[in-house]
Amino acid sequence: MTDSTPADPIPDSPAFPDVAAIDTVTCVGAGTIGGGWAAYFLAQGFRVKIWDPAPDAGDKFTRLLDAAWPAMAELDMVEGADRTAWSIHTDLAEAITGTGFVQESAPEDLALKRGLLAQIDGLCPPNIVISSSTSGYSMTEMATEAAHPERLVVGHPFNPPYLIPLVEVVGGQSTSAAAVDWAADFFTHIGKSVIRMDREVPGFIANRLQEAQWREALHMVAQGEATVEQIDRSITDGPGLRWPFQGPMLTFHLAGGEGGMAHMLDHFGPSLKSPWTRLSAPELSQQLRDDVVAGCDIEAGERSIADLVAHRDAGIIALRRLTTQLAATAVPARPQSASTPTTVSESQLNTYSTEAAPEWIDYNGHMSEAYYVLVFGFATDQVMDQLGLDAGYRESQKASLYTVESHIRYLDEAALGDRLTVVPHLVSAGDKKLHFAYEMFVGDRLVSTEEIMALHVDQTTDRVVPFPDTVADRISQITTERPDWVGRSIG
Repeated sequence: MTDSTPADPIPDSPAFPDVAAIDTVTCVGAGTIGGGWAAYFLAQGFRVKIWDPAPDAGDKFTRLLDAAWPAMAELDMVEGADRTAWSIHTDLAEAITGTGFVQESAPEDLALKRGLLAQIDGLCPPNIVISSSTSGYSMTEMATEAAHPERLVVGHPFNPPYLIPLVEVVGGQSTSAAAVDWAADFFTHIGKSVIRMDREVPGFIANRLQEAQWREALHMVAQGEATVEQIDRSITDGPGLRWPFQGPMLTFHLAGGEGGMAHMLDHFGPSLKSPWTRLSAPELSQQLRDDVVAGCDIEAGERSIADLVAHRDAGIIALRRLTTQLAATAVPARPQSASTPTTVSESQLNTYSTEAAPEWIDYNGHMSEAYYVLVFGFATDQVMDQLGLDAGYRESQKASLYTVESHIRYLDEAALGDRLTVVPHLVSAGDKKLHFAYEMFVGDRLVSTEEIMALHVDQTTDRVVPFPDTVADRISQITTERPDWVGRSIG
């Protein structure tokens, strides 16, 4: 490790580099996180200088890159990038020379990080931002030995950094706001999803949530309440399927049904006092340690670490592709008073999505048939908004759609918490009436269909009237389609 030398004083307002002009970055540490960062920077087209004192650091990074590069290629992240544009250094000053940004990813040892960050700070030009990948320490406690803590920030990634987009960015008590802003801009520029934290929080945001779950899992293993495999499957086959699309807060918001989070808190708030969880950490006895290790060995079976990494990366790739596709076709959020609805496509009707609420569940543990009709009604309300027949129209024109005939099929069961997705189809349209068909899915299961005939009614005269030109024009832009299950008795 090269001794640090005094750096020039940092000016009050350092001219940090233009994020778009940086062509070289330095990764301090080539382990799982540091190597993952280096692979990601390479894919982003940077020249990457890696400092690591381990004699086999180059070999380890080569193996990591061999696994990471194909995964990034699956997400079209490496086009035009040079995977050979990296070098290993054992001299810290050499690794930092010519860099535009430093990402430190040394082991989680506070004394080590303090000394290493001080060395990097002493060697870097005064306008270079230095970021740490720490997963638990605050920058305030890590920057105590640095001469210029104002340009030290935390850039906390998630493993593997080359696939998981999240980076939590926060400064210490002595970090300048300009340095935090620059780091957030840089990470955003290179394609990361950045949370710019307002204040230091021990463990940051995501790790705090992970830690609570991790402690509870250890308690259940220690008490013989669940096996390692059961705990993992309870997430992968349960709430983990929802979290890529809505986080824990929005998930509970949806669990409140039409009342949202307000209903959830009012109805289930008292249960927060129930002694379900034990947030204090269990004693890590030798028995608990051995049980957890053995459980992981059983769950992994014949799969090596490399096999598990490949399986994990393939899953992340598939999920990121799916979430990107869903984001491209998602129904935009609309204010309740909006009179001009926005649409994803002028040729299609927007899908409607909700979650089966507790009050919708009957004595058999499944959604009551009345609530299938309710959900289809919500989907019709959304279609009306899209076509210009929204609340503003109904109030001003004193006219609305009236359902005069419907037919519903119950094909499968929906349970509490199931995500219900309704796909609407415009079967046919007249100057006064619309024929819709709806398909309700839970995942890829078709659980119900509804077919309705609706008439446009003047509410002041109670007569069927033609759509106004503006609405008729919107209707004409929607592609008509007739699913093969649509009956012949309607229309």
